[in-house]
Amino acid sequence: GWFYTLTILAAAIFDKPAFKNVVVNGLVLAEDGKKMSKSARNYSDPVEVINKYGADALRFLLTNSGIVRAEDLRYSDESVKDILKTIIIPIWNAYSFFVTYANIDNITVSDAPSSPSNPLDKWILSEMEKLTGEVTDYLEAYDIHRANTCFINFIDLLNNWYIRRSRRRFWKSENDLDKDQAYQTLYSVLMKYIKLACPVIPFITEEIYQNLKTDSMPDSIQLCDYPEAEASVRDEQLEKKMEVTQHAVSMGRALRANFSLKIRQPLKAIYLVTRDAEEKTILKEMEGIISEELNVKEVIIRDNEEELVEYEAKANFRVLGKVLGKSMKKGASKIEELSMDEIKSLLDGATLSIEIDGTGYDITSDSIVVQRNEKENLKVLNEGSLTIGLDTELTEALKQEGIVRDLVRNIQSLRKETGLDVSDRIKLYIYGGDEIKASVDSHEEYMKNETLTVEWEWKEAEGSKDFDCGEYSCKIALSKM
Repeated sequence: GWFYTLTILAAAIFDKPAFKNVVVNGLVLAEDGKKMSKSARNYSDPVEVINKYGADALRFLLTNSGIVRAEDLRYSDESVKDILKTIIIPIWNAYSFFVTYANIDNITVSDAPSSPSNPLDKWILSEMEKLTGEVTDYLEAYDIHRANTCFINFIDLLNNWYIRRSRRRFWKSENDLDKDQAYQTLYSVLMKYIKLACPVIPFITEEIYQNLKTDSMPDSIQLCDYPEAEASVRDEQLEKKMEVTQHAVSMGRALRANFSLKIRQPLKAIYLVTRDAEEKTILKEMEGIISEELNVKEVIIRDNEEELVEYEAKANFRVLGKVLGKSMKKGASKIEELSMDEIKSLLDGATLSIEIDGTGYDITSDSIVVQRNEKENLKVLNEGSLTIGLDTELTEALKQEGIVRDLVRNIQSLRKETGLDVSDRIKLYIYGGDEIKASVDSHEEYMKNETLTVEWEWKEAEGSKDFDCGEYSCKIALSKM
């Protein structure tokens, strides 16, 4: 009512709009879509929701929904809980990671390095400026929902790409330039991120700010200037490289998941097939990252799919039926006899001629239906211009490495359960079957380095716990050195 009343008055009296911008909320409905009402008691007590999940989670749910675009929202406590998993806990995890290792190394924080030597630092700083520009543009346009989506996407990049791929830089004992730049990069990114997100999630950002701020900074995050994007820090070519790499890795992980090939099990090779010249160049440059992320021994890049699949063609009856008529059956047999090269030429736009009872007929790619059959030991996936194939053949050496990686995960889990600090050295006790022993013997140094093991024994110690390592089981115990 107010909107229409003021619009009419402004037009009649002042001959101009009453508003520069209007944000219209939708309705908050009960989970079943019905209107909330006191009589039906079909709503949660907001105080209880805030006490259980936090005001930030509820606030982010509302501003990240269609309700800020005049659409209705079916509210549920479960959806508030999901926000904790989506953004609140990930933000805290990134902050907690930094604080844990910064305290161990007694780091003095400063601004981000102006010319970082590590590409990961350059990339995340560039993505931070991209985020700053996008969020600012969306908020100035009152598009809160899209701004919130940017926050979610970035914290995923920060945790699941930058921090995860930089862990060894923080772990290493020597305090070199690379380690220092990793700390300063992560600190500056966290500080800028919480300032950007402060209007949407003010409580967790204030909590983090109070611990990260230096004496020269304002007393509250609410007193800080809102960040501005620094275009000079952007490296769009590097962003593109990482985006292509992440897409390939995402496809590889999806393929592993589809066929229950756990990421800790090393595989022989991955095939990457693309005809996009720029994409191919990037994939070649990023072979090392792809190999590490997908846990494969070799990355093989090709232009064509022939090494991954075998083509099989069948007649498209809907198209050829009108042309061949009574000769359709013979035509279908001819098409099934087409070679790989002939099928490929049709897919590339060529026209072929087949002869039936002395009469020639032209066929094109529309005349056939192509089935791609994976070659033995290969699992294949295609998205857009990129096709990937995983060689799933497991040698004895690959199986042993997979067992040790499972073993390392179990040891890390036991370290956490025991309450050890991330820097504590341990003595380890392992006992199991011959397969476990052979695997540990083959990869002893890897196991010790990953778990900070100073010494270990092959025996069942008192208090040992049972763990599964692939299809085998073993007993593990540890003690602080």
